[in-house]
Amino acid sequence: MKIVNRFLNLLCLSRFEHARGHWRSQRETAVILFILTVWFIYQLLFVLNSFDFIEVQTWATDPLNALIIVMTSLYMIYHAELGVQVIIEDYVSENRSQLILLYILRFFRICVVLTTLISMFFIVYER
Repeated sequence: MKIVNRFLNLLCLSRFEHARGHWRSQRETAVILFILTVWFIYQLLFVLNSFDFIEVQTWATDPLNALIIVMTSLYMIYHAELGVQVIIEDYVSENRSQLILLYILRFFRICVVLTTLISMFFIVYER
């Protein structure tokens, strides 16, 4: 059940987290992003010989690379939403305004997630 909730969080399909769950999610996503970023930097420095469009596209169409790129994007977007949510909760005092801003933030995140998934789909299946 916990894994299902984490997956729903990544895809913007769960409720807003508060207190302990929010703090834990921030720490977990930070660790996961650190690992994924190290992988990405390694790929850029040692796997890709040049940054030609064709070579980068070929690299990105590899199923494992595509999956890790998507996971990095989803975790990065989720981690950013968690940070902005804390800012909204700390600096907006009125509950109604907080809720409206949180839903605007969630809508923006859904748009970015959909754009990421659609873009990766076209990169992988264009060839």
